Amino acid sequence: MDKPETALALVACNTYAGKEYCLDEWIAAYRALTYKNTSAFMVDNTFTGLQYFHTLQKKGIKVTHLGPWRDKPMEYTLHRGWELILAEAQEQDAFWVYSVEADNIPAPESLEKMIKVASYCNLHLVTHDYPMHASAVEASGMKGNEFFYTELGCMLMSRQLLERALAEYDEWKYTSRAIFRTNEKYRGGHCRMTRSFEVKHLDDYDMEFPQFIDPPSEDNVICPTPYVPATMGTKLPPSLMHEYAVNE
Repeated sequence: MDKPETALALVACNTYAGKEYCLDEWIAAYRALTYKNTSAFMVDNTFTGLQYFHTLQKKGIKVTHLGPWRDKPMEYTLHRGWELILAEAQEQDAFWVYSVEADNIPAPESLEKMIKVASYCNLHLVTHDYPMHASAVEASGMKGNEFFYTELGCMLMSRQLLERALAEYDEWKYTSRAIFRTNEKYRGGHCRMTRSFEVKHLDDYDMEFPQFIDPPSEDNVICPTPYVPATMGTKLPPSLMHEYAVNE
């Protein structure tokens, strides 16, 4: 395996057709990364079938489809997705896993900067802040500076940390919590970067649709605003249009 500062980084996320509005920009951002020893991988868990899976394939993204457990909390499916991401990282012998969620667009220099910090300081975890969705902020009457995520939307972790976090997942119950708490437990070191590069949080709730029945929970915060736009789910993702037109 290469040294950490030059080793393979798997750029990965769980996704579904409701995030199709982000896809082209996500792919462009991946290809624009200045750190070039990378591979991309997505886990599609769209419940309607394989339409979006085929869209991702046609775009040149390596992807697997995971049918979601719609009667269980969203975390149940996302955890299984992260097990598949880990298996892909192991298969490719990636040293790093760069979690970039489907609607997050980090700047081209992002991965290079994060790996330099992690390598120089011997860290297993580096995160960077990213904002709330603008339309949810507007719908909630907020300013947008009340909260910044620092989780799986823009997170660099060593594969070793992800392996240990998923091995001890039952202790923590949520993937992001398992990563942070396991890292603390074994003193892996963590750098929280902010304003070091741009991280856009793309926003089109009109195309997003619910896949799971998730009761409100402090542990399962999808959006830290009281409201999302009333137009949520009113626009059909392009990959689903043909399927619904055929069935109507």
